[in-house]
Amino acid sequence: MRKILFPTDFSDAANNAFLYALSLAKEMDAEIYVMNTYMQPVLSATHAGQPEMVPEVYENYELHRFESFKKYTAQLRDMAHKQNRSDIPLTFLFEEGTVVSNAQTIIEKEGIHLVVMGTNRATGIIDKIFGSNTIGVIRGVKVPVLSVPREASYQGIKEIVFTTLFRQKDEAALREILELAKKFGVKVKCVNVNKNNDVDIIGVADHWENIFKDYELEFVFLDFDESIENTLNKYIAAHKVDLLCVVKRNRTFLNRLFVSSISNRLTVHTNTATLILHEGDNTEEVF
Repeated sequence: MRKILFPTDFSDAANNAFLYALSLAKEMDAEIYVMNTYMQPVLSATHAGQPEMVPEVYENYELHRFESFKKYTAQLRDMAHKQNRSDIPLTFLFEEGTVVSNAQTIIEKEGIHLVVMGTNRATGIIDKIFGSNTIGVIRGVKVPVLSVPREASYQGIKEIVFTTLFRQKDEAALREILELAKKFGVKVKCVNVNKNNDVDIIGVADHWENIFKDYELEFVFLDFDESIENTLNKYIAAHKVDLLCVVKRNRTFLNRLFVSSISNRLTVHTNTATLILHEGDNTEEVF
């Protein structure tokens, strides 16, 4: 059985991503580890001249957070029941520390295959598109991360796009995506923005078509239009893409892809979930 890690702060965006994770877990035959974290407040031992009160403050704070955690876990179980997903195994984890450090520990300890996180892309502010925690997890963990916008609703996966530079390092990520697509009975569209008229990518595409001949694969070459982000966003909107897959090369590209550009007047496509994978040969089988 596959394992999904779902870090949550119990916000509306996170709750929406939980519903998405439940449906995905059903399709993948996966169980979900729900993780909530907290940080102890920083207090001085000489605060108000009563250092003996500091341990009590910490204990009360942790108790309060745990009571909230229990309340929200009950709500998540109720959400699963209403979605007819009570059969999905759920494990709840209440951890002290940062989201990233705890995610890293749980991924290694439990053998997590995929991280699912809720995001808010409507603001147009970089750190609030993925959320600072999501950006940290994307950069800090070694498994794929699925970013689910608050406005996205799981309606099945019918259109999968993989943005690629047709590099050899992308092959491992493409194989993972093809395995996912196979479960849903859909093809994967490898999309490349042809900015420099690079003829070498045709040769790589032919190579991929040969080595992945047992999968449904299509190649799409887009003419550069103002910017890579603008070109991709137009394609995503026109084809109603359900899942956008990208290789984690750098934070800047991921940020730019979803930021609403004033000069280009781009539309932020808030209905598209994004799967961020690692490049290279160390990518493990996820799906």
